[in-house]
Formats: sequence, C-alpha cells, structure tokens
Amino acid sequence: MGVPRNNFDSISNDLKSDDPKVLAAYLKENFKAFQLPDETYMDWATQWVNQRWNRTGQVHCNKYTSLECKILLMGDSAHATSPSIGMGMNTALRDAQKFNELLDKFDDNLDEALTQYSIDRVPEGNSLTSLALNLYCFDTNVQMKSIVKGIVRSGLHYFFPTLVDPDPQAIIGQPEHTMADVYDMAMSQGTLRKHMVINQRIRQEFFENEVGMVKDKQVKKSSLMKHYLFVVVVPVAAACAVAVYAKQSLN
Repeated sequence: MGVPRNNFDSISNDLKSDDPKVLAAYLKENFKAFQLPDETYMDWATQWVNQRWNRTGQVHCNKYTSLECKILLMGDSAHATSPSIGMGMNTALRDAQKFNELLDKFDDNLDEALTQYSIDRVPEGNSLTSLALNLYCFDTNVQMKSIVKGIVRSGLHYFFPTLVDPDPQAIIGQPEHTMADVYDMAMSQGTLRKHMVINQRIRQEFFENEVGMVKDKQVKKSSLMKHYLFVVVVPVAAACAVAVYAKQSLN
C-alpha cells in the first residue's frame, strides 16, 4: 500500500481525502494481509487525516558531542534519513550500544567517552545518510542496470570470494561490516559515485522546473537537435566527404 516513487499525484484520491470514512473504506478494501475489526480501520483512518503528509528529511552533523555542554547526539538527532536501506533504527541502537561500551572502556570518564564517541560514530552516521540517498539511483534505467550488475557480482563473489568483492547491498546489516565499510565498498566499485552525480542532476532539474528557472521543453528540444547535428551529423558528413575525395584521388 505504498506511494509510487516520485509519483505522488498517481495515488488514489481516497488516500488524500479528509474524511475518515472514505479512508477506512479504502483500507478495508485494499489491505490484503488479514482482516481487521471495523473500528480498527476507522481508528487508522482518523489518525491518518489528523496528521500532515510527511516528507523525509536528512540530518548531517560533523560531530555528535559537546564536551562543554556534556551532551551527545544519537539516532535521528544525529543522522535522520530515509528508510530506503532499512538501517536507521539499527544505527541508532548501535549509537547507544557504542556509548555504553565507551563508558565501560574509560571507567565512566565522560570527557574521554564523548570524544571517542564522536570519532567512532560520525563516519557511521554520515555513511548511513549518504547510502540511504544515493545507493539507489533516481534514474530507473540506471538503477535496473545496477541491480543486474549487483546480481552478477554476488554470483561471482559466491564462486570466487577471494577475487571478487560482494555487492555493497549484500553486506548491509552484517555484524562484521560497518556502514562506513559499505560506503567505502560502494565508492570503490563506482556505483555510489555514479548515482550521486545522476541523483544530484535530477534533483537540480526538478528544482529548476518547480521554481521556473528553466525555459520550456520546446527550447530544450531545439538545443538538443543542434547538439545532435554537431556531434553526429557533421562528423558523418565529413567522413563521407573524405571517402569521396579519396575515391576520386585513386581514380
């Protein structure tokens, strides 16, 4: 019952209704996992209409602690992100576990524990937010190719584990690998850097269209046609001219 990616306008109008009865009827018809009591559908619908539509935000910090204030950041306060790779809560729980380990290690010396906590967890939190945004590509064609490559890589890793690294997706959540390990592997394989460039371009183009910074599509097509003529037609015409001249010279 999810919302189609980047396609909010295509979802049912019933989900956008402010009437709990309309929403309850929609849920009762479309939720197929198991049947619920009628009052549960209505309770869900009432909560739905009383909250705003949420947009996922991200939080990036270059440090998670303050020695002066004796405070630290954990979970969403340090690295809020989308749930696309399913590691937000896991990383938050690991924040708490890590700080507890550091308190034991430094005999509850707060200054030392806070300093080391930030050193250890900042790479993890920022790796999480970057992976959640860019491990999947906004361009569906590129993403499909990345999935196929990942499947091939996983198969090669299975047969040749010492020669081929696994796909980064396959090691997410494994206890022996940190989020920074996943980030480093995705960068070294080129997938993450490629997705970053494409995603940033798509986000920028969307922003430009939303605020009216760019001209209409007809102008763009004209510009693209000129580019096509210059890059494709001109070199082909030049090659044909050279071939004709060479043939005449031989004759």
